[in-house]
Amino acid sequence: MSGRDTRGPRGAGAPGAEELRTAIAAVEARPSGSSDLPPLAPEAHEAANAALRLLRYRPRSEHELRERLLDKEYAAEAVDEALGRVRAWGLVDDADFAEEWVRGRRRRRGRSRGALERELRDKGVAEAHIARAVGEIDESDDRRQAAELVRGRLDRRPRAALSGPDVQGERRRLIAFLARRGYPTGLAVKVVDAELAAHASP
Repeated sequence: MSGRDTRGPRGAGAPGAEELRTAIAAVEARPSGSSDLPPLAPEAHEAANAALRLLRYRPRSEHELRERLLDKEYAAEAVDEALGRVRAWGLVDDADFAEEWVRGRRRRRGRSRGALERELRDKGVAEAHIARAVGEIDESDDRRQAAELVRGRLDRRPRAALSGPDVQGERRRLIAFLARRGYPTGLAVKVVDAELAAHASP
């Protein structure tokens, strides 16, 4: 990043990891005289550079960035100034971060709505952004997702593990598997029992 900071892309919200790295590269490549933003104070400039390095690794919430920069012992005022500049570049937006987080964690990890809400709260995302990001996930969606997860596990298990005395152990493991992804016990039990019964049917 040049001494006189540059304006990055605006209006696209917080991009995904690849798009974010491209946007950061664009910010860093712009010549210093091309910006209509005032120069940052020296410590804020260093903090903004540190924020770009963190974002190059993966998208983050503003709270995550703030905590990491404070952990690096930048002054609170410098961190505030740096984060204001990162927002101006369009590289951090908690509403879009929450939506991307939900899409990614749902698709790759099969997380329940409740688990996603807790994860986003841990990242300091505002309740309004969380509610919007998970708003389209209801209990039937969670049940369908849980069933797909269990089905995938059952398809990889040998038949012997799904019959006779071994089936109760498998049942416990599947319920625990869903619990680790945030599914309530009652829902997990119903889904596992239904999928075991379907799997046992000829």
